[in-house]
This record gives sequence, C-alpha cells and structure tokens, in this order.
Amino acid sequence: MKTLRLLLLIIPLFLQQCEKKEVLEPDVAWTYYAAKDGLVSNNVNDLAFGADGVLWVATEFGVSRFDGQNWQSFNAPQGLIHHEVTSVAVAGDNSVWFGTPFGLSRFRNGAWQNYSTSNGLAYNYIYDVAVDSDNRPWAATGLGVNYFDGQNWIHLQKQNGSALVHNIVRSVAVDNEQYKWFGTEFGVSRYRSGSWQTFLANDNQASFVVSVYPDKLSRLWFGNLAGVTLYNGQNYITYTMNDGLAFNRVNAIAEDKDNRMYFGTPNGLSVFDGSKWRTFNTGNKLPDNWVTSLAADNQGRIWIGTKSRGIAVINIKRL
Repeated sequence: MKTLRLLLLIIPLFLQQCEKKEVLEPDVAWTYYAAKDGLVSNNVNDLAFGADGVLWVATEFGVSRFDGQNWQSFNAPQGLIHHEVTSVAVAGDNSVWFGTPFGLSRFRNGAWQNYSTSNGLAYNYIYDVAVDSDNRPWAATGLGVNYFDGQNWIHLQKQNGSALVHNIVRSVAVDNEQYKWFGTEFGVSRYRSGSWQTFLANDNQASFVVSVYPDKLSRLWFGNLAGVTLYNGQNYITYTMNDGLAFNRVNAIAEDKDNRMYFGTPNGLSVFDGSKWRTFNTGNKLPDNWVTSLAADNQGRIWIGTKSRGIAVINIKRL
C-alpha cells in the first residue's frame, strides 16, 4: 500500500517534468549594432543588402554602408540629396537608390546623382523604392509611382488614366515574374507591361497597405492596418493579434532560409512558421519594440531596423 501511494506521488511529478522538457525555448542568437559601433544614426528607416553581401542602412540622419567589418557613412555633404532617408534599394548594376522627402539619390561607382521635381520626378516625397531585373528604380510617392527608364522618369498616376488604385503609394515590391506591386492607402495595384490589377480595395483596414513582400513560394504578403494579409494567388488570409501577431500594423516583412516569416510592428517582432507564432520585444532581447525595417542576409539571418535603438540581428535555429 505504501508503495502504491509513493508511486501515485512520484508519477505526477515525473509527468510534470516531462511536460516542462517538451516546452522548449527557441534557440536564438542576437547581435547588435548602434551609433557607438559606427552606424550613422540609431533611427533606422530601411535596410537592404546588395548581391555582394554589403548592407545599406537608411536612417533619419544619413546612410551607412556595412561590409561585415567596417562602417562607412554618407550624408548631404558627400552628395546625398537630403539627410533624412526613408528607403533604400540595391540594383544589380551596383547602383544604390535612396528615397527621401526631397527626392531620390543614386550612388554608383563612388558618384552621386540626385533627382527631384526639378529634373523629372512627379513628387519629391518618396515612401519606398524598389528595383527590377533591368535595374530600373520604382519609387512609391505621394503622387503615384515614378520609374526611371535610363533617360526619363515615367509617371504612373491615377488621374493620368492608369489603373493605379490610389495616388498615395506607401510601398512597392517587384516579384520574380517582374510584376510590380504598389501598396496604397486604398488597396494594392499590380502592374506589368501596361496591364493592371487591383487587390484588397474593399477592405477598410486591410486596404491601407504599408508593406508588400513576395515570398519564395510566390505568395504575397501585405502589411496593413488590420494585420498582415497573405495572398496565395486565389485566396486571402489575414493574421491579426488574435492569431499571435504582436500588433495589427505591420511595417516590414522578411523571410529566412527556412521560410519562416518575420513581421515588424510598432510593438515588436513576430515570427511565423506556418503554424506557430513567436514574438520578440524588449522583454526578450529586442532593443526597441518599434520595428521599422527587416532584411535577410545571405546566411538567412534577419536584420532588424528599429526606431531608436539601431539594428538587431536575429538568428533562429529553432522556433
């Protein structure tokens, strides 16, 4: 009888221990970079990697270049059109394009070229910039989309007869089939070779799109004011805080080598592997909850730009 009682006491304790072992913490490594390390400013707006693995960082007070060992920074005295840089994109011809509230700057082979309404742009405030396979920049502006054909700036604006759903364009992305995706305050427009298609225009919160990301599986992710919406070519699925997202505004989206999706919000970073969610914030090693930008390097690590605390690099081996 004593043996039975002892077993009844021991077995629940043993099961509790087994349950604790099954709840594994993720295997995560962190690295941090800030102004003290050479970054021009801790107020990061955007991140982009070139094919050479060099990181370009757009900040409130200039741009920085990081080759993995050394930092180099540029500002208006070096040729940048304005010190506040909203976005950055790296082209295959080694051109780096920077969007600002006062136009665009291109840096190539050590030389700067600036563009504004005085030499071809339709609007100076650039929210986002992306490049296509022909190395053409596509700029999301407060007055439609501008792209550069090598000689002239071409304007795509709703009032000019194009099918752009709205002229305030917050984000732009180019997918593997060279479709251009424009996230606006009233839906998403897709464009290629003169052909247009509209998405999400009838959903009030989801239609305000601030980030667009084509993933490796040819799906589209739209970060908006309702959360993040997945479009698989036929159907939409919107994920919100109720599903595990840190906040219902998604500023930035990225993907690691294991096809896990990362969502930067004003309240932390959320990671989604297709079934499980995990959020990182200042309580578990993220330096700042306001995530402005994300980029994946050639090792599959995710670089996280923050509003006031520089850059964090997260390497998740197991979620």
